[in-house]
Amino acid sequence: FVAKNENFVALTKKVTEHVFNNEIKNLEELNKSTIDGTNFEEFLKLQISSIGENIVVRRLAFAKACCENSIVCGYVHFNKKVGVILKANCDSEATKKGAKDLLQNICMHISAMKPQYLSYKDLDVDFVEKEYLALKGSIEKENEELVRLGKQLKRIPKYASMSQITEKVLEDEKELLKEELKKQGKPEKIWDKILPGQIERFIKDNTLIDQQYALFSQQYVLDDNKTVLEAVNDKAKELGGNIEIVEYTRFEVGEGLEKKEENLYELFQKYSYTELKQLFKEAKTKDEQDFYMTLANMVLQKKQEEVIGE
Repeated sequence: FVAKNENFVALTKKVTEHVFNNEIKNLEELNKSTIDGTNFEEFLKLQISSIGENIVVRRLAFAKACCENSIVCGYVHFNKKVGVILKANCDSEATKKGAKDLLQNICMHISAMKPQYLSYKDLDVDFVEKEYLALKGSIEKENEELVRLGKQLKRIPKYASMSQITEKVLEDEKELLKEELKKQGKPEKIWDKILPGQIERFIKDNTLIDQQYALFSQQYVLDDNKTVLEAVNDKAKELGGNIEIVEYTRFEVGEGLEKKEENLYELFQKYSYTELKQLFKEAKTKDEQDFYMTLANMVLQKKQEEVIGE
């Protein structure tokens, strides 16, 4: 298996060191770079002929501490298939030193929980709306089964992201909660002690998309009473300083290739047999070649069935 080939392992180490030493930030820069006095693309072709397997550098990421109190942490999962790098800025050397273990643990959190964005503020409006409709449909379908079983129905959230919850939404919800407390006969003098917890619960129930996709909104795996952002802020408060996670990258072996499978039906409908054969010729990896050849054969078989049907 090529991943265990000594020459392949040596190659990955050499390319990684090349990227690191030359602060290469993307594939375009890598392909234009020079390694051992040779253009990288030519160098890789020589390695391919030597190892005997088609090899493509699909992705890379580079993070650098931008100032004295900036820190970069890394984590590789024990299965060697998931890696994370994270960059944070602190206000002092003492804060940076005190935050190191937490930031390392957040790298492990990212490895396990697979967030796709840093904050809910990074979520696209259309994406949130699409995900909310999918979430709503899923709960409605589940409720149909609960009705059949005579069980309590799940509540369908009004919103899916903090980006949808305005100050007016919170004020309106607070008024509804006050009316409910009044109906329950709760003394008005204790409302201020009850309302914060209820508002917090409202936000949690109506930010499910954030909790799935945004790192800061996820429950921290080492303390599920806090979000990741709360864990960071609590540590900063403990240290008497500031900690700001500014970026992270998570890579997983094979990630991205499965998208071809997800779009199989779409591709089946979109391309002709001739077009798929051309895509096969242009494919850069054996997996891509196998994929397009399989799809081309499926299209050809479909055409033959249609001819027989006629």
